[in-house]
Order: sequence, then structure tokens, then C-alpha cells
Amino acid sequence: MYDPKEVVANYALQLVPNRNIIGLGTGRTVRKLVEALARNGLLESKTFVTSSIDTELLVSSYRGKVLSLFNGVRPEIYVDSFDVVYPQGDSYVMIKGGGGALLREKLLSFFSGHRVFIGESSKLKTSPPFKVPVEVVPVSVSYVVGRVREKYDVLVREGEGKIGPVISDNGNIILDLVLTRAEDLCKLDEELKRIPGVVETGIFCSHLYDEIVLGSPDGRLEVFKKS
Repeated sequence: MYDPKEVVANYALQLVPNRNIIGLGTGRTVRKLVEALARNGLLESKTFVTSSIDTELLVSSYRGKVLSLFNGVRPEIYVDSFDVVYPQGDSYVMIKGGGGALLREKLLSFFSGHRVFIGESSKLKTSPPFKVPVEVVPVSVSYVVGRVREKYDVLVREGEGKIGPVISDNGNIILDLVLTRAEDLCKLDEELKRIPGVVETGIFCSHLYDEIVLGSPDGRLEVFKKS
């Protein structure tokens, strides 16, 4: 048996050596990639841009060079993971934001030269239920929750380390919209972002990725490349 996280991390590792500016996402699978980069001596020779304070601190702990997003640097390649991969038509849609970094992840996805998303095959879902993270400015939370509850169940995400809502690295509140029926997620993304106070959603449509890589416990890889 193989660890699927290591399987996909090793795939991503092969895409890094010829790139100098690397974008990194957030989560346990990305942590596996950072560990692999460190083992192969690639952390100190590259420059990184990260989607969260968590990943920035991890890379820095290995003495990797991390640039602030305020630099406006566009990574040559961006590698991240996902919470759910959902087939929609002839393509796939991802749901991200379990770690609360959806806005910065989407920012780096949009502005990077090549976007690769890696994860376990068990995250491929053919139908709901699942949760869609939504980032909102604090002053709007009651208004947004009230509007979204007209059609969906929605929860204000709460943390374990303190009482109250989870606050993103941007100072915003994270909601989790509970999706129980199949629908067009990209259309839902557009509808949610028309609500004042909604900053971003965790729905990643096909214009935000180039490759989705799934790893299985038997060591197999399935690579979907956008045509």
C-alpha cells in the first residue's frame, strides 16, 4: 500500500526543477510536497509564493525563500490540493477552502503560468453532499447568511482553538454552504459572488487549473489535463 499524498507529491516534484518561482497552496498534501522538496534539496534553490501563513512558515522552517503576495510575483507553476473533485459535463470542478485559504489560492491559481492540483482519488465525488466554503467580510455575515439560507443550509465555520468563527488570513469570516443536490457549481459561484459582502467562494472551475492529479493507495496515478 502507498500513501496517496506521497504518490501525487512525487508527481508534482518532477515538474519543479526547471522552474524558479513556485506557488504553493495549503493543506496536508502540500505539506508532503514541501517535505519532498526539502529531501531533494530544492527548497533553498527556489523562490516560493504561498497561499497561507501556514505554508509560508513551513517553507521558512526549511530555510526556503518566501515572497509576499504583495510583491505581485506570478509563479511559473502553482501546486495545490483540493477537498473535492466533481465531474461536470466534459470537465471537472474542484471545491477548495477546507483550510480557509480559498481567496489566496484562487488568486495564485489565476495568475500562475501552470496550475497543478494534486490529491487522493477518494476525493473524487460523483454527487453531493459536500460543503462549499464562502469567504465574506465580517460586517456582511448576517446579511449573507440570511440570503443564502433562502436556498441552502449554511454554517458559520467555527474553530477549535477559540470560541467564535474561523477568521481567514485576510481577516474575513468563512461560511460553509451545505450542498445536498447536484447543480451547476460554476453558475453557483457566479450567483454567490453577486451578493454584496461575498469576497470569494471555494469553487474552482476549469479556467483555474491545467492539471488535476489523483493518487490511489495502490500507487496508481490518474492525470486529467485540460485540453
